[in-house]
Amino acid sequence: MTAEKGYTAITVEDICREADVGRSTFYTHYPDKDRLRKATIDDHLKTLQAHGAERHSQRNAKGFSFSGPVFEHAHATREMHRALMGGKKREMPEEIRGWISRQVRHELANIQGDEGGVRLEIATRFIVGAFFEVMHWWLERDTKLSPAEIDQIFLQLAFNGAVIAEPTRIE
Repeated sequence: MTAEKGYTAITVEDICREADVGRSTFYTHYPDKDRLRKATIDDHLKTLQAHGAERHSQRNAKGFSFSGPVFEHAHATREMHRALMGGKKREMPEEIRGWISRQVRHELANIQGDEGGVRLEIATRFIVGAFFEVMHWWLERDTKLSPAEIDQIFLQLAFNGAVIAEPTRIE
């Protein structure tokens, strides 16, 4: 439904009709559609956290444990993510942006042995911004890259930088 109408245009009545529940049942569980959205996002984030922890414990390679499961989830629910990230504003729900920021900050702190500071904050924002831009590009372009391939490219760029070619010297 979000992919079809966009979150803002969806009403509680639309949600009830789609779920085949009455408004009173809806309001018994949620005071408004924003709380339902938050609860749904929280459930997704718990699942992603579990997948990330599992991935982190299984690998010895350098990288972020959150990115692969998030790319896999976005691929499986592509239309919903296009609706969430689509448009010129490229808005992302704050719960998701905050969760990814915490994952990145935690993992960078573990890698660098740093629990805070300006460099950690800048690096976190840099990686989070890059992650969302890569995700947006991948979802919008409908490339043939698999979640594993786009994750590998993201991780390479995040950890090794965007080296495409040797710079030419202008004289």
